[in-house]
Formats: sequence, structure tokens, C-alpha cells
Amino acid sequence: MDPYVLLLILLFSLATLDLVVGVSNDAVNFLNPSIGSKAGSMRTILIVASVGVLLGTTFSSGMMEVARKSVFHPEFFSYHALMFIFLAVMLTDVILLDVYNSLGFPTSTTVSLVFELFGAGAAIGFLTSIQSGLDPFNFDAYINVGSTFRIIKGIFSSIGIAFLIGCLVQWLARLVFSYRLESTLSKFGGVFTGLSATLIFNFLLLKGLKGSSLLSPSSMEMIQEHQNYILIALFAICTIIGQYLISVLKTNPLKYIVLLGTFSLAMAFAGNDLVNFIGVAVAAFQAYGIYSISGLDAHDLMMDAMAAKVPTPTLLLTISGVIMILALWTSAKARKVSATQIGLSRQGEGSEKFKSNPISRTLVSSISYLTSFIRSFSSPKFRSWTDSRFVTPVYEKVKSQVKENDRPAFDLLRASVDLMVASTLIAYATSLSLPLSTTYVVFMVSMGSTLADRSWGKESAVYRVAGVLNVIGGWLLTAVVAFVTAAIFATFLFYGEFIAVLILVVIAIGLIVRSHMGFSKKMKAENLMEDEVYNLSSTDDPISASRLLIASDLRRSAGIVTMSGQLLLSNNKRNLKQLLNEIQILGRRQKEIEFRLIRVLKRLEDKNKDIARMHLTAFDYACDFQQSAYVTVESEYNHLANLHLVPHGSFTMNYSENLALFSVYVSKIVGALENGEPEPHAELINSKRHIIMEINRAVEMDLNLYRSGEITTRQVHLQTKLSLELRDMSALAYRIHKVYFG
Repeated sequence: MDPYVLLLILLFSLATLDLVVGVSNDAVNFLNPSIGSKAGSMRTILIVASVGVLLGTTFSSGMMEVARKSVFHPEFFSYHALMFIFLAVMLTDVILLDVYNSLGFPTSTTVSLVFELFGAGAAIGFLTSIQSGLDPFNFDAYINVGSTFRIIKGIFSSIGIAFLIGCLVQWLARLVFSYRLESTLSKFGGVFTGLSATLIFNFLLLKGLKGSSLLSPSSMEMIQEHQNYILIALFAICTIIGQYLISVLKTNPLKYIVLLGTFSLAMAFAGNDLVNFIGVAVAAFQAYGIYSISGLDAHDLMMDAMAAKVPTPTLLLTISGVIMILALWTSAKARKVSATQIGLSRQGEGSEKFKSNPISRTLVSSISYLTSFIRSFSSPKFRSWTDSRFVTPVYEKVKSQVKENDRPAFDLLRASVDLMVASTLIAYATSLSLPLSTTYVVFMVSMGSTLADRSWGKESAVYRVAGVLNVIGGWLLTAVVAFVTAAIFATFLFYGEFIAVLILVVIAIGLIVRSHMGFSKKMKAENLMEDEVYNLSSTDDPISASRLLIASDLRRSAGIVTMSGQLLLSNNKRNLKQLLNEIQILGRRQKEIEFRLIRVLKRLEDKNKDIARMHLTAFDYACDFQQSAYVTVESEYNHLANLHLVPHGSFTMNYSENLALFSVYVSKIVGALENGEPEPHAELINSKRHIIMEINRAVEMDLNLYRSGEITTRQVHLQTKLSLELRDMSALAYRIHKVYFG
């Protein structure tokens, strides 16, 4: 078989995979406002988005200009070189987007594609120039420098603009409506509904339907010629409908605005961002068509014909749309990416994904001072009035059957503003033929509206700002990593050719499989944690749920300590590193549960106050137990990793015996917690005292060996630390038993 046919098959296989990983990331563009505001059930939201995606692919212009000629000059390259450029781009894109999905970071598929084409084209263009005796530093010969930097400038300049406009519009909207939508919507809701719907429809006309393959140029020209009249009529109709829904049907029309905005963004995304996923494969298919009828050798055929416009078959676009829809419904990584933005936009306090850093603390402090300075120029009456508009409602106690994640992260007003502003900005940029990233625009509008809504309070501001900075940093990293990785892959393919193709494909498959296995394991742990917290808050017997939760953590920590001791004595550094990772994960899980449980315990009835105190005390002991376990494993691993002397023989024997005693002792306590039947108090006391006595004897022996010079400072430090941490864990395990059984 023609090897270039195999390359073409490989490219379309990668394009299919790219559709899945790409949609998993870009889904945040049009799903988050609906999901965060609970504008409908998840099923309803996905149906609306799916219809938008399918229509978007059908209405796509099919013009894959970016992949063919916007970044590099195709006429400079032979067909052979061009196929390797495309392959380097697709391999990089699939791996890069999958990594971002696993991390739960939204990024721009447009930025990744542009910089991948830039990197691969620059690398092969540079090497081709050297091979042909041309000036390799004459980048204009093979890179469309002006077009590339224009795209980059437009994309990154949209970040600040989107943030500021989102902030301003949400601030004004909240001043008008406040958080008491049930009273203010009756006055201004109709006009706001009409305005929002009109701006979103305008977005559909300019962005969603522009270049449609199903609309004739004359039809599109007629729509654009009468656009202002159409929009005025839409405003009047939507205002009347909105007011009717509010006044007569007593229905909030904003949920329909949010669903309409979700549909329009999904449609525009599929119609215009499809190039980011299949554009390279389509360009390769078109290039193969030129090659197959040319009769020339692949190394001799120059790709001048690629500069012409060639439409993509509608059937291919429709198939792509179906794959995107399946990815929307089935991708767990899409939910994780979506959760990142919703978490940063959430109204009020809660557990935070990101840690604060000096930059976020400095920014929050500076903005607080600036805000206070600006407010000092306004009158006390005006400040009092504006503050009253941003007073959030006091929610009633949530029923135990409702999970925390089932509550809206923000209200329908903010969701409507997010979609309205994002749609307007994208439509305006489109009318001016300015390139931008829909991911960047939607995310930054959301962050701006969140800031204006005073959702970043004293409890969360430094963490949320740190999150925004991390995401933006990830965007910048996308450009660098995409350029460098594509350039490296392209260079490897240029010299290794088809053997290099096989090697890179195997590497890519291995990385993706490993990523999915790790992600599945992580999601399973997160879902288990959610269920444990939910069970504690919803069960009729919170004491039992609390005991089982503590018992599980105690068993895992004690098991890790026992296994790590055995690995230390056998000098097994590799497996000890794995245990260190496990105990770190357990520590992060406990911190997350601890924060969530405080909010869960807040909702317990007054008669359950003792239960709350009991659980907090036991959980505090369990966290201390895990911390001692972590110190133990970390000390053991560092000792081996730094190639220090192995523990002394006498310590090895004593520590093995003490670990055996400890394991039996903790197993009894864990069994008691799981069964709800206490161990005899006297037996536990005797077991604990025996373990502590043996540990004290071992520590004294270690010190004597150190005084006599038989062991080094490093050895005695490790040996005494392990023994003392084991003593602490033995005492903590008994305290946990005592909390529940007295």
C-alpha cells in the first residue's frame, strides 16, 4: 500500500481522537453558564448543546484556511514535507489537549493549532532551506509571519478586553436587578430579556451562520443588509415574550436566555472551531488528491495548489459533529474542565482547587486598597445603596438529600450576562475580521462578571485569583509547549521519516493510555470522596458513617506504614516512592474532606451537636495519624534516595517486631470502628502500653549505639524518628477508639 495513504489514515484517526479531546476541553465555552446556574437538567443542557453542535457543523463554511495557508506558505513545501508537518501537528495536538483535560485546565484549541503549525512549519522549513541551499533565516519564504502574528495578537488581546467588559456589564446588571430577582425582574426583566436575546441572535447571524454551506451568498447578503431591522424586530418581540413570561406565566425567562446562549455558542463553536480538530486531516486529504493526479514524486511535487480555496464535504462535517456530540455526552474529562471554571465562578465560599501564592495575595491586597480609594470619592448614601444591591440572599438549610454540587454555583442573571457579553464580543470581532479564541473570551468574561458580583470575598479571593493566574499561565504555556513540541516532532520526522512516524505514534498512544488510566483512578477517588461526604450528611446514623470514614483512612495509613517499613529494610526505593505518593494523595483527600465536612456539620440539627464535635475530634486524630505516616514514609524514602547507610541490624529486628505489634493493634481498632463493637478497654490499654514500652526500649538502644559510635548521625536520626512516629500513631489510634466508644 502507498505509505502516504497510511499517513492519511493515521491523520484521520488522530483527527477523530482530537475531536474527542478537543471537545472535552472546549465544551466549557458553552456548557458552563448553563451548568453553573442550573438553567436546566444536565440532560436538557446537553440536548440543547448537541443540537447547536450538529447545526454548527452543517452550517460550517468548510473552509480550512488556517491549516492550509494562514500560518505557512504551502508552495514552499513538497508533498512529502507537508505530510510530515501535518502529522507533527496532529500528534502534538492530541497529546497536549489530553494533558490539559487531565489537569482540568481550559485552553484554546485555536492557540494550540496555530502554534503547532507555526512550530512544525518553521522546523521543516528551516531544515528544507538548509537542504536546498537557501537562506534558512529568511522566514518569510516559508512562514506567513504577518498573518501568524496578527492571529496571535488578536487572540491574546481579547483576554483583557473580555475581562473588563464582563466586569462592567455584570456590575451594572447587578445594580439594576440586585440579588432579589423575584422582585426586580417584574420591572426590568422584559427589557433585559429582549436585549439579551437580541444580542445572542445577532451573534448567531454574524458568527454562527456566516459562510454557511446551506445558505446561498445572496441569502446571507440579504440578511446582513437588513440586519438592523431584523434586530429591532427581534428586540421588540423578545421583550414582549419575556414580560409575558414574567407577568402572566410567573416564569423566569432568564433560564431560556441561558439555554439560547448555550445553543448559539455551541453552534458557533462547531461551525468555526471545527478547523482546530479536523482541519489538518482535511488539508492532508486535499493534498493527497493533488498528489494522486499529479504523477510526480512526493519529494518533487510542490504544493502551490493548496493556496486555493477547497470546500470540505458536508458529510465529513456532519460525521465530525456526531463525534463531537458523543464526546459531549460521555467525556468525564469535559466535566473536570468545566468544574475548574465553575469553581472559580462560584458564589460564596467553599473548597478551593488552587492554592494562594504571593502574586495572588499581592493582587488582592492592591485591588482592595484601590477599591477603598475609589469608594472614598463617592457619598456614603451612594455606597450604602450600591452595597445593598450586592447583598446575597441567605439560603435556607439544604435538605440532606441534596448534594452540595446540585446547588447553583451562581444565579441566572450572571449566566445570562456571561453569554450575552461573550456572544457580543465574538460577533463584533467577527464583523471586523479579527481572530480570537472563544475559550479565552468566555472564560475571561466569566471571571470579570464573577469579580463584579463580589463572589470573590475574604474567604476565597486569594485562591480564586491564583486559579485565574494559573489558567492564564497555562494558556501562555500552551503556546510555548505547542511550538516547541511540534518543532521537535517535525524535526524527528524530517530525518527519521516513516520509522520516526511509527516511534512517535507508539509514544503518543502510550502517553494517552497512561493519562486515561491515571485520570480514571483519580476520578474514582474523587467520586468516592463525594459519596463519603454525602453519606455523612444524609444518613440517619451519622455516627456510623463517621466511624466507617475514619476506619477506612486509618486502615490505609497503617497499611502504608507497615509496608514502607518492610521496603526500607529490604532497601526497595522504587516501591517506597509509590507508597510516598499514596500517602500524599491520602493527605490531600483528608484535607479536602475536612473542609467540606465543616460545612456539612453546620447543617446538622441542633440535637446532633455532640455528633459534630465527636466527628471533628476523631477526624483531627485521623489527620494527625496520617501526618505521622507521611513523615515516616518520607523519612524512609529520603534516607534511601540519598544513599545513606542502611539501618543497624538491631534496629531492623526491633522495628520489624514493633511493626507487627502495631499492625495487629491497629487492625483491632479498625475492626471495632467498622463493626461498631468496641474492643475491651483494658486489652487495648495493655497493647498500647506494650508497644510504647518496646518502642522506648528500641530508642534507648539506638541512642546507646550512637554514643558508642556504632551508627552514624543519619542512622540514629532515621531510626529514632521512625520509632517515635510509630509511638505517636499508636497513641492516636487509641484516642480515636475512645472518641467513639468511651
